[in-house]
Amino acid sequence: MIHNLTLVHLLLVGAAGGCIYLSLREVRRRYISTWRLFAPAVLALFAGGILSLLQLAERQPPWLFGAALATGFVVGAARGMMIGIKHDMYRPQVNLTQAAKLLLLWVAIVVGAAVAVECLCAFLARADLKIFRLGAALVAMFCGGAMLGRALLLTIRLHRADRGGS
Repeated sequence: MIHNLTLVHLLLVGAAGGCIYLSLREVRRRYISTWRLFAPAVLALFAGGILSLLQLAERQPPWLFGAALATGFVVGAARGMMIGIKHDMYRPQVNLTQAAKLLLLWVAIVVGAAVAVECLCAFLARADLKIFRLGAALVAMFCGGAMLGRALLLTIRLHRADRGGS
């Protein structure tokens, strides 16, 4: 333990870094496999869940984190419905504009920023920074829910397009 930083914070940094890396890889690809859609979302949810557990230990109300997750899921599902899908000779292809690709990357970067805020506030260990830690946990849960909602709706739509039921 170094100035209130624990191995949990190291896990959070690893999850946020993995989320950013996998989102960057997804942005660069033309075809996206199902696990590539869910991998950054799972890492973002892991980071958001751990940050939420740290806040629940500080006696924050649990409904806040559920509401952030549900709101993020709805926003991500709506985004997943708006993304265009076209079918080439091989398989369904997600048709993303460059701005839409960068949005996914920015959501992953926001998860990384939330983890950085948590680590910095834990390192400084000041009582007046608790609100920033709560905000970081809520933002990470929202982003994780948004990434999960997007991945789930895209997977459903890709599966339907592959079967010819678009």
